[in-house]
This record gives sequence, C-alpha cells and structure tokens, in this order.
Amino acid sequence: MIVLVSCVIAAGLYSRPKLTGIALVGVCIAFYVATAVLKLVITVAGNRYRPPPLIRMAPGTPSLPPYAVLLPVHKEANVLGHLVSRVDKLRYPRRRLCVLILIEQDDHETLEEARRLRIPFVSGPRCSTPGDHIRVLVIPPGGPKTKPNALNVAMDVVLREGCEFVTIYDAEDRPEADQLLKAVGTFRAAPPELACLQAELAFWNDDTNWVTALYWIGYKIHFTRFLPGLARLGLPVPLGGTSNHFRVDALLDVALQSGGEVWDPNNLTEDADLGVRLAVGGYRVELLRSMTMEEAPVSLGVVDKQQRRWKAGYLQTGLVHTRHPVRAMRRLGPIRWLCFNLLMLGVPMAFILNPLSMLLTIAYFVTRAASIDSLFPTAIYYPAIAVMVVGNFTVLHELIQTCMKEAGNSRGRFGLLRYMLLAQFMWLWMSRSTYIATFEMLAGKRTWHKTPHGHAEEPVEGSMTLHRGIPTRGVESRGRPEMQMRATDRQWDPDPSWRRDRVKREQW
Repeated sequence: MIVLVSCVIAAGLYSRPKLTGIALVGVCIAFYVATAVLKLVITVAGNRYRPPPLIRMAPGTPSLPPYAVLLPVHKEANVLGHLVSRVDKLRYPRRRLCVLILIEQDDHETLEEARRLRIPFVSGPRCSTPGDHIRVLVIPPGGPKTKPNALNVAMDVVLREGCEFVTIYDAEDRPEADQLLKAVGTFRAAPPELACLQAELAFWNDDTNWVTALYWIGYKIHFTRFLPGLARLGLPVPLGGTSNHFRVDALLDVALQSGGEVWDPNNLTEDADLGVRLAVGGYRVELLRSMTMEEAPVSLGVVDKQQRRWKAGYLQTGLVHTRHPVRAMRRLGPIRWLCFNLLMLGVPMAFILNPLSMLLTIAYFVTRAASIDSLFPTAIYYPAIAVMVVGNFTVLHELIQTCMKEAGNSRGRFGLLRYMLLAQFMWLWMSRSTYIATFEMLAGKRTWHKTPHGHAEEPVEGSMTLHRGIPTRGVESRGRPEMQMRATDRQWDPDPSWRRDRVKREQW
C-alpha cells in the first residue's frame, strides 16, 4: 500500500505537479483539522471523566487474591536497591505477593548486584523462606532481549503461583503504597469486562531543567485529560509501559497465541499494542485513582532514544492492526477504527509533517514565491490559517493553564511556566527522532533504544538483606526513605505524599 501510494504521488508530480501539490497540501490540512477536532473532543470528554468506584480494601482483608508485580530491569544495577526498597513498601500481604525482578542472563552487572543485595532467585515453586516474596527471575537466551519478551517469560511463574492480578513497574518507579489495594478494590466493584486499570504517571524531578518540565506537563495532560477521555469515549487506550494493572484471565484471553505470548516480544510499544487487543477483545480500560512517580529524561539525548522507540512502536502497532482493515473495522467499529488510526499512525505522521509545514511557511514569508502561494487556494488557505493560529494558541494555552493549575495545587513551582514557551523546540527535536525512527523501520532495523535511569539517584551503599520482607541497611543512602532531594537546588524536600493527596482531590 505504501509503495502504491508513493508511486501514484511520484507519477502525479511528474505529469501534473501543481495539481498534485495542491492535492497533497489539501490532504495534509484535512489531516491536521481531523486530528485537532478529535483531540479536542477527547480532551473535553476527559475533563468530565469519573473513575470507577472501588471497594476499600485493607492489608488484613482475608479475601485478597494473589498479586504479581513484574519488575523488568536491564543494565540498571545502579537503581536496583532503590527499586526493591520502594516496591517492598507496597501495603499487601507478603504471602499473597509475588514480586519478580526480570534480568537477562547476560546482564552480569545487574545479576551481581542482586546477589550482593541477597535477593533470592527463582528456582521452582516458592519456598517458605521469610522475605522470598521478592525474587529474581533470570530470562533465558533465545528470544529478543526486550521488555515484552521478559514479561512473557515471567507469565509462566505468574500462572504457576495462581496470581489473579498482575502489574508492571519500571526501575525508577515510586508507586503509592496502597496502589495494589486500590486496584483490587476497583476490580472487585467492576464488571468482568474491566481488564486493565492504568495508574497516573508523574515525575519527581520535574524542576531539573526545561526538558523535565516539558515532560512533566506533557504527562499531566496525557494522564489527567487525554487517557481519561479515551476511556470515557470507549476508544482504544494506548497503555503506559508501567503501573497498568491487569486481570490475568483477560490477558490470556487476548494473548497472541492460545496460552502463549501475551505481549508482542518484537513490538517497541508493547503496551499500546496490548491496549488495542484488549479493545478488540471487548474489554475496557479505566484509570486508577493512584499515582506512580517516575524519573523524567534529563537531556535531549535521552529524549531522542525514548522518542525513537515510541514513534517507531506507534507506527509498528498501527501498521500491524491495519493489515486487514475490513476485519479490524468489523471488530472495532468504523468510528473506533478511524480514531485509532488517527491517533496511532497520526501522532508520528504529525511529527513528520510539522517541520515541513514550518519550512514551507518560512519560505513563503522570506521569498513570497508565487509557486508556494498557488498551493493554497481559498478552500485550503483559511483552514490552514485556522490550524496554524488557533491550533498553536490552543496548545500553548493548555500547557500554561495546566502548569499554573498544577503548580498552584501541589508543587508551588510557578518558575516552570517559562519553559512552556520552549515547547516548539521540544516538538522539533521529537520530529527529528521520528524521522530517524521511520528510516530505521524502512531499513528493517527495529532497535530497542533503552532509556537510562538513575540520573538523580544516590548510589546504594552497603548491602541489603530481606528479613520478613523488609529491606535493611543501605537501601536508601539519603537517610529517611520518604525524603527526596531536588536535583536543582539540592535542598531537602518533605515527604511528597501530602502534595499527591492534594493533587488527587483536585483531579479526581
């Protein structure tokens, strides 16, 4: 299909260049308008979203089911101690908790750190040793060295342990202590078609620099407006790669093979792919009233790696689920299928078109070329002006308004407002990453560009032993675990839980 469209465009540019140029510009403007309208509808719906009700559960509730927590790590020995310490603070009965740290068999540094911290390894059914609810699962060779492949390997242990629910955390995550209890309570109060609960993701190093500030505000809009809007409208939800809680039976129902792989081991955004398959299977995704703190990328180099993986994964997921358009349209419905394509394929497409539109605009104002002016007849000119002026103003207004609201309600960091004016530079950088990701896909090169973690973490000193599930000595080198240090001014910040509670009251 792509080759056919390219040939038609090339033939049109050769035989009727002006008419073909007008048609291409018209299609691009129509795409911009359709995408803008869809995102506006989703955002408005997200503002009116109400999360599902929940039954309050306590750690001592006898009916709590077995729960699996998967922690895929790779080349992250520097944050392993912090990760174990934070996950071990989850308020859930240890005898019903199965925490698996997933490490590749050739990741010798991380494996050695796990041995130094005296974390037991999985070697069959769980034994009765105190503290063995946290274990290391070594991923054997043979499959691709990707996060989804590691998760598929872990599913064998999850099923063997009889876990009813499963969640995933990244190496730098700081989940709220009662997140598993809230997830179980929400699932208990919901019908069986609720397959997944996505917790909100936010950043604890948002004030490091302009990169982290823009990532922070982008995540706030994404998790408090955009994803809730998708859930309220019943559209496919591209899941985040962490803090999504699943029913195990629903995962098995939408597996790629019966009783086989749940996550696509070759997909660069396996979470988005799984979200689409859940929608096709008739399941729903809702938002969980809980928050997980993460570490934002602190440099453009890290942003580039992450965006290349995400944009390539979006293209990959969109192309996979449109290989049979009639079948996909029948399963999702025509409207949902169209919205899915506008989002999954439209996001990288917009980042590809943005620099071209900007260059065309600059070239016209510099040269006043009649050839450029002829590409915009009246029917195209006014929608293009509306998209450029109204669209950019609306996005900037949303960034500033969200930043002011969040700074006033929780963080008190109004100094981050100045960074919102740099959003265009960030989007141009993401466009660069999208071009590279597209060329890599066309060349058949799908590289898992890993995002490094632990930029603002203090090194773990000493060793750690697990005694009755409680890590001791050297897990947090900063003194009190609930204290965290700002990366910018190096001043002690108090426990952020009070700020998160205030944010949740405003948002939920």
